[in-house]
Amino acid sequence: MTFDPGSVSAVVFDIGGVFLYPHYESVRRALGEEGEANEDDFARFRRAHHAGCLALSGLDADAREHHGDFWTHYDQGYADAIGAPIDSVKTAIRTSWDWAHEENIAAFHRLAATGMPLAIVSNNNGTAPQQMRDYGVCQVLADGPLPQVAAIIDSSLVGVAKPDPMIMAPALYALNVEPANALYIGDTVHADVVGARNAGMQMVQLDPFNQHAAFEHSRLPDLNALVEALS
Repeated sequence: MTFDPGSVSAVVFDIGGVFLYPHYESVRRALGEEGEANEDDFARFRRAHHAGCLALSGLDADAREHHGDFWTHYDQGYADAIGAPIDSVKTAIRTSWDWAHEENIAAFHRLAATGMPLAIVSNNNGTAPQQMRDYGVCQVLADGPLPQVAAIIDSSLVGVAKPDPMIMAPALYALNVEPANALYIGDTVHADVVGARNAGMQMVQLDPFNQHAAFEHSRLPDLNALVEALS
């Protein structure tokens, strides 16, 4: 299933590659780069992340993120995109997922202000709810200044991970929406496109550098484009 804006009753978001990226400063330090980063650097390191996602796109459907060398494919795609040896950046890109995509966060806030029901589903390390608060994205149905979402589902807390469709079930339940009327937003084919499809949801991959043009599923460059499509 792809994307029919008129039929969307709720939107569910991934975290990595949507709201958070490996921090460019950590990678620059690993590479020995000095001076202030600029807009070209920001684009270079975001492009590298999505190149890493592309490197994961051909993995077998049975591949799981906690198995073997799964993330080595991502590491290699990222390193190749910036022209660096994989060993020089691997640690930095695996341990520094704290670069907030401020434009996407702002667009998420605009979407939340329309009253669209929202939720988060992420393959994560158990800290997804705290991450969403710390980076000013959202919170779960509680008093506070951030947009309210129906659920924040973290794979490490529920014991199942994308592309297994069962990870979507608690979010869909909290949103009180049929899968066909729920839209999932993520950055990878293997986990997000396949995971949403397995759950019977619509999906859009964020592909800001058009690196997944060979695929037939729906893609958008960023959350500003999503808000425009849904409006």
